[in-house]
Amino acid sequence: MLKVNPLIDLFFKDQPWEKRLESIAACGFRYVETWRGADAAELKRMNGSGVQLISIVMNFATEAEVAPINPKNRKAFLEHIDRMADNALGAGCRQGIVTAGQQVGGLSYQEQRKALVEAMTQAGNLVRDRGFQLNLEPLNTEVDHAGYMLWSPADAVAVAKETGCDNVKVLYDIYHMTIMTGNQTAFLRENIDWIGHFHVAGVPGRHEPHNGETNYPFLLKEIEKCGYQGYIGLEYFPLLPSEESLRATAEYFGLKQGA
Repeated sequence: MLKVNPLIDLFFKDQPWEKRLESIAACGFRYVETWRGADAAELKRMNGSGVQLISIVMNFATEAEVAPINPKNRKAFLEHIDRMADNALGAGCRQGIVTAGQQVGGLSYQEQRKALVEAMTQAGNLVRDRGFQLNLEPLNTEVDHAGYMLWSPADAVAVAKETGCDNVKVLYDIYHMTIMTGNQTAFLRENIDWIGHFHVAGVPGRHEPHNGETNYPFLLKEIEKCGYQGYIGLEYFPLLPSEESLRATAEYFGLKQGA
């Protein structure tokens, strides 16, 4: 059975972290992820009530000073990854999301891509012995992330392969890639071994998965048939109250007890 996890930042937002965990557990989910990562103590509070923290965000696309596509940032990027990985591991979390960053003026795509491969190679080697995985994320540039450098899932997989690191994978966000490329079933069948994590949301709007054009039950069955054993993250902005939204999503996905 697929392991589906809410993004804790987006649900039960009027409650403290510990109470959110209780509410999420009451909906039948056993895993969460977060956009946060800089505060080690805060991450530890995201474990409890039978719910496990499984992923953090290592850097945001808008954090130009640590964007791995800029070779001038290499030292700062690696120090940042090192620190964030330690924070995550201290909370029992063993993977994090890496964004490539906004396009750098004065550098060609190939120059930025070369810097990205080199940075991800060094970062992967840096955290490998700690059993930590990095998931590189392509994003859509049509709606949410104009100017972002890495929008192609095929190129993201190619970058991961070129690092030579078995702990560097791709975060495949079905919402983003529906907007950018489509034809997702064929891509996932061919590249599932390079997918380290999934995100989902409805298209258009980035709300509940059932409220959109994407046939998620079909795609999730295909992902499961491909042998994927990782996590499916619910990274959407709910229109419904949190409990109602999570239960509706679990029912739409055909999950037993929302797990």
